[in-house]
Amino acid sequence: MKHEISAAQVVSARASDTGDAVRVVLADQSGEEHVVVLPLDQLALLSAWLEQAGRAPSEDPAHPAAGPTAPAQSVERWTIQPEADDEHIVLGFKLAKGAEMALRMHRSGVAVFAKALTSMLGRLVPAPPTKAKH
Repeated sequence: MKHEISAAQVVSARASDTGDAVRVVLADQSGEEHVVVLPLDQLALLSAWLEQAGRAPSEDPAHPAAGPTAPAQSVERWTIQPEADDEHIVLGFKLAKGAEMALRMHRSGVAVFAKALTSMLGRLVPAPPTKAKH
């Protein structure tokens, strides 16, 4: 079962007793504390994502800013499911090293994403069947 935590504050972070993980204590808006234990390989992955998220976007999306590219992770499995509000889609990815990541996108963004993928792959999405007789 997945549990979403909206952390308002990082209370503490320390290495586990074995040294192969980091124990992070987060406090939500109400002050309730939640503990997250991250293996070091997943912490390195999270660190790379945070570094990428902190970069300023380039002025022209067609020409990304010079510099290192985002670290590429191998995806072992992916899922797509609608949100309860019917306005968003959740794209889930299980990475080869066991980490899981979910991206929540508005349906309009998903449509643009799908169009970009099909354009890049050089294929068109099949048109929906019509009732017209040819």
